[in-house]
Amino acid sequence: MKTLPHLSVTLGAVLVASLVSSCGAGTEPAATNSATHSVTTQFDTVEVPDRIESVVVIDGRRDLDIALAFDLPIVGIPVETEAPPEIPGPLTEPTRILLAAGVPELYPRNTVDLEAIARVDPDLIIGRDEVVEEIYDQLSAIAPVLPVGSTGTGVSWQQDVASIGAALNRQDEARAIVDEYTTRVDELTTQYAASIADTAVLPVSTSENGGISIGRDRVTSIALEDVGARFGSAWTAATPEIEYGPENVTAASDAVAMIAAITSEKDLQAMNANPLWTGLPAVRNDRIVRTDKFTNDGGPLTALWTLRLVEQLYDPS
Repeated sequence: MKTLPHLSVTLGAVLVASLVSSCGAGTEPAATNSATHSVTTQFDTVEVPDRIESVVVIDGRRDLDIALAFDLPIVGIPVETEAPPEIPGPLTEPTRILLAAGVPELYPRNTVDLEAIARVDPDLIIGRDEVVEEIYDQLSAIAPVLPVGSTGTGVSWQQDVASIGAALNRQDEARAIVDEYTTRVDELTTQYAASIADTAVLPVSTSENGGISIGRDRVTSIALEDVGARFGSAWTAATPEIEYGPENVTAASDAVAMIAAITSEKDLQAMNANPLWTGLPAVRNDRIVRTDKFTNDGGPLTALWTLRLVEQLYDPS
């Protein structure tokens, strides 16, 4: 199986170059800037500072991804307790740079500590809508809150980039972020047209006990759809998601190649212990591009990263 190498995309390169300086934006006294503008979200109308000095992200997935894409001065992030180190992901290096610059981890992911957020005194909070909704009043008492969606709530990362860009009065930058992805999709569609047409593919994730699941709403699936992928027959049953137990992984038998979210070595061992999995043509022929479940959702950095997975899928050399 192929282990994803460190990737470098245009947006990611800009981020790495700028993160250190932006992380320290609040370390020196800044002139007071009380100017704000009104922004209407799905929860409320809030007053967003014209000049953003400090941002906390709540969930650490799409909200962090988008904050990084806009090069916002992040002053607090969740502790990542779930992602093992086996596979570097699209947010691995940017997060490392944040931590090296002294940005604190405020609380374990999936557990919001309001007091910890208040201590870093952000002037803007960005968070996943499902999480923010439950504690909106408490969060908004600390700072204005801008929600972002998820694949689970049916909001695309492009919509979120547009809405955050509008909220920050940075619409041109938002369009450029989305256009970078669109341009790359067009390039891959043209460059690998023949392979795309001739190759039956599937995006899968490991599920319990060595099974697999297929979900149409995941970033990997959407990227494959965007390049016009020809899917294996199991794709049809994903409406929008389906899970196959270890005894039924042969549902993927007509896929020549797969992007497989196999997050940990333990998961990989469980899959490789199943002869039905190792007997699949894509596995036998080493046409598995491995990633982890944390590429299932995200923002523009994750989407660009995923397009590199797509490129590896169609160009295994």
